[in-house]
Amino acid sequence: MSTFRLVRPAAVTAGAPVLDEAQARVVRHREGPLLVLGGPGTGKTTVLVESVATRIAEGDDPEGVLILTFGRRAAMSLRRRIEARVSAVAERRVIREPVVRTFHGYAFGLLRAAAATRGEPAPRLLTGPEQDLVIRELLADGEITWPDDVRPALRTRAFAEQLRDLMQRAAERGLGPNGLRERGVRHGRADWLAAAEFLGEYEQVLALREMTTRSSAAYDPAELVRAAAAMLREDPARLAAERRRLRAVYVDEYADTDPAQVELLELVAGGGATVVALADPDSSTFAFRGSDPALVGRFPATFPRADGSDAPVQLLGVNHRASEELIGAAARISVRLRASAGVGVSHRRVIPAAAA
Repeated sequence: MSTFRLVRPAAVTAGAPVLDEAQARVVRHREGPLLVLGGPGTGKTTVLVESVATRIAEGDDPEGVLILTFGRRAAMSLRRRIEARVSAVAERRVIREPVVRTFHGYAFGLLRAAAATRGEPAPRLLTGPEQDLVIRELLADGEITWPDDVRPALRTRAFAEQLRDLMQRAAERGLGPNGLRERGVRHGRADWLAAAEFLGEYEQVLALREMTTRSSAAYDPAELVRAAAAMLREDPARLAAERRRLRAVYVDEYADTDPAQVELLELVAGGGATVVALADPDSSTFAFRGSDPALVGRFPATFPRADGSDAPVQLLGVNHRASEELIGAAARISVRLRASAGVGVSHRRVIPAAAA
């Protein structure tokens, strides 16, 4: 009979990058909030990896360092890069690893830990097809009075998907049925008023299913982060324990965050705690999923220092990837772009590494 043994692959090490002065300042940053701005090729992710590896090499508990990014693939890639650098710089063997998560993965972990403490089943995520099934069943019931120009589309899959997207964007901004209704009145949107009534029914159906089946709590992805934030607000002891556990939080691609994610981040790493956000305000790619690049400009005020002053901003001004010709071509295009709110255009002024 064949036997198999799981063997962890040997640690891969990575050589130390050559840092410019701005990058080195970020790596040396130890306490308090910091916003790091830089365009493509300025080494934002390299700085993040080196910062985390240096912290761990200096003795920080890896499990007390949280790295948040977007997408499972990005999280896996970042985790591998950090592990390689930690293996190279740490004098002692590091058994535990830093925590690299997506915002949704981190939120789900918080909710799962809270459920385990209460002796409840682990929560689960509603899949897109599950959500669409509930939505289409409710639409078929015809309990909601929709505007005449919308009614022909009610039974189509496309309408159900668009309605789900609307409810997700509302959830990411903390808008329940009342909040969505208020905005419908303010902007004269009869379809939003109907959607607000529908959202109320949708929430009641999910809650009733959970009660009658005695199953674990089920969350759709859009409400997951808000649910974790609400859980922490309602459990001050758990929130305090999480803040004590986290020595430092790093956020990659901060320009892709949405208001719910910033709310959760502010809970666990606000009030002068060590949180380093790296962003290129011109490269936000998830606006269609609710991200808001304007949140970058608000970071210094949202995450003030312990004395209440705005968080500092560090610009990365050397492009380590592109030639002078390519940088010049990009600059001629970028001058036509509107400046990001609260950030300006200083992060667009870069020089090639050869000229640094």
